[in-house]
Amino acid sequence: MNRLTKFMLIAAVAVLTTVSASAEPDQATQAIFKNLMAATVSNNYDGFIAQSDATLKAVLTKRMLQRVSKELEPRAKQGYEAQYLGELNRKGYKVHLWRLSFKDGGDDVLATLSVKDGKAGNFLLQ
Repeated sequence: MNRLTKFMLIAAVAVLTTVSASAEPDQATQAIFKNLMAATVSNNYDGFIAQSDATLKAVLTKRMLQRVSKELEPRAKQGYEAQYLGELNRKGYKVHLWRLSFKDGGDDVLATLSVKDGKAGNFLLQ
């Protein structure tokens, strides 16, 4: 193993150790995340936008939510675990990250929730 590879391995372990030691988000953020996930899985547009700020409400269409729900719902109904990874600051928002791992054994999903003034400004599943 060359020095660069060793350095990259050590850096990766340090990052994973830091991430796994992250605190949980506050209760309000946890509630927003759970409500948005439930609304996404059940294709509940009204429930989704109830948690959203004006910017997200303006760009999210029923059809967009329907597409994401159609893809996520079968996997989520089999069961999944959400592991909080941490937060960062971006353009006035607290951006929270979760790893979604599904019981079907398929690919994990990265969930990104941007929160400002108690509302979701963005919710992205990658």
